[in-house]
Amino acid sequence: MIIKDKFRLVSGTPNILSVSSSVIKSYEKEENSPRHVYAFLELKRRSIQHFSNDVIFNLIGDTKKREKVHVVNFANYPLVSTYNKPTKDLIINLKTFEVSEVSNMNPNDLYAALVYAYSFSKFVTKKFKIPTGSLRNIVNYLTSMFVQVFGKEYGLAGIYAAGIPKLKFLVACYILVSFFGNSINNSLFKEASKVAPFIYNNEMDALEKCDFANIEGFISCLSDLRVMPGITLIRFTQKIYNYMKVDILPAFEDISRFFSIILTSTVRGSRIVPTSIYRYNEKDYFKLVDIGRKVFKWIT
Repeated sequence: MIIKDKFRLVSGTPNILSVSSSVIKSYEKEENSPRHVYAFLELKRRSIQHFSNDVIFNLIGDTKKREKVHVVNFANYPLVSTYNKPTKDLIINLKTFEVSEVSNMNPNDLYAALVYAYSFSKFVTKKFKIPTGSLRNIVNYLTSMFVQVFGKEYGLAGIYAAGIPKLKFLVACYILVSFFGNSINNSLFKEASKVAPFIYNNEMDALEKCDFANIEGFISCLSDLRVMPGITLIRFTQKIYNYMKVDILPAFEDISRFFSIILTSTVRGSRIVPTSIYRYNEKDYFKLVDIGRKVFKWIT
């Protein structure tokens, strides 16, 4: 598992924070204390049905454990949730909801933000390691998403479109390197072809020039190898943003964000991540949920 420091698709936004407790406190209000979070959600508990209920309500119901949850208002941080490494705190950012107090939130949004923050904290601290066996499901899901989002524009529409096998192969290369830390060499291409069968020998010169370690290099590769000719980082970002807004963007750069987003999308009634993202590839989406939801197996 590779945990990214910052995101190219979200203007260099840090993935994990590294600030003092005093800085965190300076962005908090008494009305958003962990006690208020618990009281607000406890009133709505019957309407929030999710596989994480036991863990999340145990977290915010325990007077000691919930002190690790901080609801802040970071004007310059565009993401809903993150983790602060020095203090080991779970951070929820109200700025993204355009409210100043949790009492003004949709309870499903607040609950989903907790699911996001909790799962993300377990992934980035590697208390829960995402298995390499999830590779095939990630590749299948993202390939389906790319085909549906970009298909008409780049001639990838239809299951028999000629460019889809190459797209899937390049997605596999990117995930192996960027998410799981494989080196860029001949072994990478062999490994990718097991997940995404493609005769890559004739493309070796171009493949060896691709930088699969980052999203920008991957997108350039999609253009250079004529899978999505002319695609740029800006065009990619705008298209995804228009479909699913800003919080989905880190999922394309970081494996911990990818699984946190998948899990957050299962909270019904939340606006953080559309629940409809399962439609891009229902079979592999639910397999990814099954893999990620194990992070809530133990009450910690």
